[in-house]
Amino acid sequence: MLHKKVKPVILSLILFLFSLLTVGCPPAQEPAPQEPAPQPQEAQEIDITELVTQWVESGHSSITLYAAERDGCVACHDGGAFAQQLTEVAQLERDFHVATDCRACHTGRGNELLQAGTVSIPTQENVEAGTGAQCLACHNERRAPDINDERRAAPHPSSQAGVFTGTGGIRAANFDYQEESPHNQIDNSCVSCHMTPVDAGWASHTFAVDNTEAACGDCHRGITDVNLAAGADYDGDGDAKGFQDEVAGLLSLLEEAISKEINGGSFEAGGGVIKFTNGAGNEIQVPNEVYQAAYNHTLVAQDGSLGLHNPIFVVQLLQQSYRELTGKDVPDADIQ
Repeated sequence: MLHKKVKPVILSLILFLFSLLTVGCPPAQEPAPQEPAPQPQEAQEIDITELVTQWVESGHSSITLYAAERDGCVACHDGGAFAQQLTEVAQLERDFHVATDCRACHTGRGNELLQAGTVSIPTQENVEAGTGAQCLACHNERRAPDINDERRAAPHPSSQAGVFTGTGGIRAANFDYQEESPHNQIDNSCVSCHMTPVDAGWASHTFAVDNTEAACGDCHRGITDVNLAAGADYDGDGDAKGFQDEVAGLLSLLEEAISKEINGGSFEAGGGVIKFTNGAGNEIQVPNEVYQAAYNHTLVAQDGSLGLHNPIFVVQLLQQSYRELTGKDVPDADIQ
């Protein structure tokens, strides 16, 4: 996978963001000659240089070129294309690509989603996500999963939307999954936790939960570590550890079960599909229950939160994948 780190012209971005802060303000009355026109309050309070620096150091300032140069993919992998809702590379009025920059979120489609507060993803229509709607517009599986998919399509990397809403993954028949969680009921969804206010009075643009107390403290008083103690032993190892540790245990257990089912083989997501190989390294076809387990394993692993985006749903998705694959529950585990 070819990545190219963007080397932005910081001054240009600063001027652009400053224009975003001031555009739309009503025209001020003509000031007296001896009094300078007042500056907008936001511009006085925000350290634009620091904000842009945070963005530069985040993942959103990088481009995956092979995706940015493909029709369809360009809609999320080029900030200008996203803002203008362009889906074809030929529609761009330039021969180079830009990162998910200021324009992506603060103009065009990004601004529309910011105002609307709802977005449709492949697994659910009209998700009420507040300002986080613009995040879910790209961070989704790209297509609804199908256990009978002969191509064995993989969930797109960073498919947080399907996990967060509890609507993603390949489900076990006749099992009632708990889709809602306190986390997906939070106002403004992703933005509330991933863009917490900083001391300067503006939202963090690292897009990471880098202030645990600010992101989680309203509900989890005194929290210092997101890996809170799990309510039970979900992976069956005899110890109720941190919740993220429990999910990591389930992922390892499911991966081992998949390998055993295909005689010591393995699986890997890439190029939009999940490829399965046997112990000799030869690509093989697999039955639906193996694909289901591998798809759900990939979805949870690539979500990146180790279950925090939707805790009980993730535990259920992995536990039921294990059951569909092996015909039995995770041994000695607390089954959700």
